[in-house]
Amino acid sequence: MKKTLMTSLMTLVLGINFAFALNVGDPAPNFTLTDTNGNSHTLSNYQGKVVVLMWFGYS
Repeated sequence: MKKTLMTSLMTLVLGINFAFALNVGDPAPNFTLTDTNGNSHTLSNYQGKVVVLMWFGYS
């Protein structure tokens, strides 16, 4: 259930569609996001560092 929930959340929030399941302890899949200044950030560029993803929904 945890891997299904995580995959569903990542698909919903990040718009990334993973065709595989994640298990607890698996490395995060690589992805690229664009910040509000238009700069791209790829997860693999931050290997070995703590990464915190925050997102907000405004209506």
